[in-house]
Amino acid sequence: MQLLMGRIINAFHEYATTDTPDHNEVDAEVERIRLYNEVLMYSARFCEVAIKQLIYCTQIPESRYRRMALGALLESPCPDCKRQSGKEPHLVSLVGTLAHPFHLCMEFEHCAMDHMDLVNRLRNSEAAHAGVQKLNIRSIAESKLQLMQDSQEVLNGFVHMLSHVENLEHRMLMDLIEKGKVINTLKSRGLPAEDCNFNLVPGEVFVFDSRGSM
Repeated sequence: MQLLMGRIINAFHEYATTDTPDHNEVDAEVERIRLYNEVLMYSARFCEVAIKQLIYCTQIPESRYRRMALGALLESPCPDCKRQSGKEPHLVSLVGTLAHPFHLCMEFEHCAMDHMDLVNRLRNSEAAHAGVQKLNIRSIAESKLQLMQDSQEVLNGFVHMLSHVENLEHRMLMDLIEKGKVINTLKSRGLPAEDCNFNLVPGEVFVFDSRGSM
């Protein structure tokens, strides 16, 4: 995924900044649409994969999120409420569920509109493709300038979202490291394996007592 994303970024930038004497105005517009949509699609897909990898480390059943796209990971109807006839489901966020134990849910919430902008761009693009996206024939320079501007906007949102995901991943790893240190210390002091069935709560400091609980 990383290599593919890198090639897509290089391809759009090269086309937007390099002379293409063998292309006419129609060629340039077709290439703009193709490259922009690849940047958009793979930016969303990259974020989706990164978030799912973090969710996989939790006790959330894989069936809950396996087929979810990025928008649903950020916001989707509660599955339990949906099963209750006639009840309007409230919205839940699996990303928020991940972030809450580490006090990062507000960080994601404050940037929710920025994150959803990437999702909405993707939905609009897919809808346009379904109706055969219209070419806007103009000069080659104008098509390339729009490609550069639109792709940079998408990538700015992409990097911003990944910065939040990176921060969350760091908090999760540090939490595991600290808990691991305590457990290894207990094992080195002779705690038998059968007593190591700990109740580990994400984001909470692990304190061992004689009963092996928090």
